[in-house]
Amino acid sequence: MALSLLPQRPQRPLPGAGQRHTETAVPLQHQRPPKANPPAAPPIEAGCAHHPTTAGATAATAATTAITDHHLPDHVNVVTRKTPAVEEAASSPTGHAPLGDEMRQKHLTKHLPRGSRPVAFVGEGAANAVFEIKVPQHGLSDQNFKGNPLFSSHPLIPVHDNRKLTTRPRAGLLLRVAKVPALGQPTAYNYLFQQHFYQTTIRPLLGNHAIHQELVILRNSGIVDELNRLLRDLDHTRKPKFRGSFVGQSDWGLLIEDMRPDLKAPAPRTLVEFKPKWLSQSRSAPARAVRCRQCALELQRMLNKPAAAAAVAAAAASTFAPERKPCPLALVDEDAPSAVSSPFRIAPQLADAPEREHLRTSLQQILHDPFLDDLCAHQEELDTTGPLGASPDDEKFGIAMTIRDCTCFALIPKDDAACGPEDIKIRLGDLDWKDPQTKIEHWRGTEQSLIDGGFYTADWILCDGVYYYPPTLCLLEWKPRPSLTSVPDVIQLQDAATTTTASLPANAVVAEPHVFRHTADTTTLRAKLQPYDGSSGAPANPHRPPPHLTAQLMHTLTHHRDR
Repeated sequence: MALSLLPQRPQRPLPGAGQRHTETAVPLQHQRPPKANPPAAPPIEAGCAHHPTTAGATAATAATTAITDHHLPDHVNVVTRKTPAVEEAASSPTGHAPLGDEMRQKHLTKHLPRGSRPVAFVGEGAANAVFEIKVPQHGLSDQNFKGNPLFSSHPLIPVHDNRKLTTRPRAGLLLRVAKVPALGQPTAYNYLFQQHFYQTTIRPLLGNHAIHQELVILRNSGIVDELNRLLRDLDHTRKPKFRGSFVGQSDWGLLIEDMRPDLKAPAPRTLVEFKPKWLSQSRSAPARAVRCRQCALELQRMLNKPAAAAAVAAAAASTFAPERKPCPLALVDEDAPSAVSSPFRIAPQLADAPEREHLRTSLQQILHDPFLDDLCAHQEELDTTGPLGASPDDEKFGIAMTIRDCTCFALIPKDDAACGPEDIKIRLGDLDWKDPQTKIEHWRGTEQSLIDGGFYTADWILCDGVYYYPPTLCLLEWKPRPSLTSVPDVIQLQDAATTTTASLPANAVVAEPHVFRHTADTTTLRAKLQPYDGSSGAPANPHRPPPHLTAQLMHTLTHHRDR
């Protein structure tokens, strides 16, 4: 199998003038300062022990073995698309390895025993669904579950139903399976490839913080029909975009670590989920950026998709609140000002809980854990160009984008404050391979739209003659800047109901270099922007140019342009 070798972490260079975008240099004040003396990473639970990798194993076999936790390599192997065994598996009609490979895995991979049934539907995405299952207590086919560390460390408890006595793991493993748009279709999702990517790349890269997962053979278990029966019964309760999709007929699934809190535990815990995203600024962002890549994207989504933002606001029972989304740069900057560094930005649902102060301490422990610094370092090592300069053949960039889309799951004490890392269990999941060859145009398009739309650089939003500051609370917005020598960038909203295409400049960026015009439902957005007109009593940003000066400079610019 062809493997690429990742280099040791170099000193981060500033992009040179030869790059595609002219404003790519990341100013020194935008770079991430290191944390001082971070606490040690918590050890993985004893139940998550792994077996050493077998030398010379085929791709399919390697996908079912694991890296030894205490002997992680100094480099990371990158899965390529030219692996013969993986290509052979991908070309199989059901997306799994040939029968010969499966036979070689017989004693390495679990077979889900017949009679296994779903207990609960846990969640779903566009491509996968997750279920809690229960496994028969008796029968020859379940023997390979009994010696598994995760199952033995979390005792199986009896569960009675109308058929027979069964068992299920307490806080053990959940079943993840691939979805298809309609019943009866084979899945195109290749769990063999994804597990091999996890074993050879993700696990060595993230170590004990990578959520535990392992392959399981579904063939002859009958579980797919049971899962689809459950989905059919609760289809009306699913998100509209997922209704009518079902589990595909596949021989493979994944057993993944269950991060849900145990409601019967003597010391209750609560689960916090958030996406760290881009922990350092995009290397193809403009040098004048006053907003990080993720905050720029959140601003774009708010202004371009007001209906979706309204739905989010309604669900939150409040107006759009920027503190409900974390700024990734603030997650790894211990010197971030208090205006942007509230720990409740990673768990806004806990902000009004009775245990607020205990929870604040626990959330701060998450942010002080070195996994965020490590994740940031990996992103910087793997992505040296940014989306605009990345190649579709750059597998390192694909890994960088994979870990940028991961989800952090953290179990924290509910009633008592966490005193140290040992009180918190942190895992990173949602780490499926992102292929640059199929996604590079999307990534480039997103980056270019953020630049061309002013979402990186705009200090103000002008709506119906009123200046509002963008409700993003980005760390870069609160960083000191050079003295104001030019007109700040402004996003000007024009009402979609009264604006025609003919009334817009062919190229607004060229016509007015600091004005970025967007059509929108200004009535809806004006209500959302009202708290951000500077009169709400929120902490004033001393580094943002004041609106009256912006208006004067804008007027001067317009006067000179008209002359």
